[in-house]
Amino acid sequence: MRAVSLPPIGALWGWTQIALARNATKNLVRGTILVLSPHPDDETIGCGLLLAQMAREGHLTAAALATDGRDGWYSVSPRPTPDRIAELRRSEWHRALDALNVPKDRRFELGLADGTLRDHEDALVEWISELLRRLSPSQIFVTRPLDPHSDHRALFQAARRSMIDLYDSAPDPGSLRHGISSGDRNVPPPQLYTYRVYPGEGLLPNGRPDATVAATLLQIARSVFSLIRRRPLILRATTSISDKTAAIGAYESQRRLLNGELRYVWRTGVEIYWKMIVSSDPTSTDRDG
Repeated sequence: MRAVSLPPIGALWGWTQIALARNATKNLVRGTILVLSPHPDDETIGCGLLLAQMAREGHLTAAALATDGRDGWYSVSPRPTPDRIAELRRSEWHRALDALNVPKDRRFELGLADGTLRDHEDALVEWISELLRRLSPSQIFVTRPLDPHSDHRALFQAARRSMIDLYDSAPDPGSLRHGISSGDRNVPPPQLYTYRVYPGEGLLPNGRPDATVAATLLQIARSVFSLIRRRPLILRATTSISDKTAAIGAYESQRRLLNGELRYVWRTGVEIYWKMIVSSDPTSTDRDG
């Protein structure tokens, strides 16, 4: 069933998402943002246009990278050692953020080993919470909860926990639970959005390619119903396409992957997002807003 997450079904699913999405460019390009990325390149694939357009319009941006990317090598050249891959991908990440005009002092790295985020959820939560205290962003962007890669799903769960720990059940609506403030006023909670990396995201149960046919068909039906009921948000920023293309070009180690399945995401000239409603209430479930 791995094929359902790949073109042409994955590409068709992505195009359907774009066709049904609501234009939210003005709502997205505002305030200050923090993009959480599990691996070097995810921030550019999913949020490259947004980061570049924010910078063009004078808004503050920040990017935070959770892993060292040592397992990701999709180049035709001989495969280097894991340590060398991590070094190369870190350099590529900074070159990509240069192209997207993310300030150097607003780039943050945790450096956990690639593929291990689900084993370090507490450390992730602490790291994200500290970033939120330090930056007080108005918007946070993170990978989707049903992405095929476990690091993507783990980063979403950690961001969700951080939001609940810091903001849920605050004494006053719109204030921080633990009294973090900026200046003389309480900082309102940021809005949490998820961004798209895989064109077939949501078509596999819990992102698992080994799911049964029946479970996969049921998940596809659920995703179609959810897409119709809660349309995603779309960003259109044609003036920033060249910036995103330059940032994608920085990832030479990912050339085969970026020019394969993922080209159906980053070559579209638009980006889509989902606003998440997060709650610790056991009687409610997190959902797309």
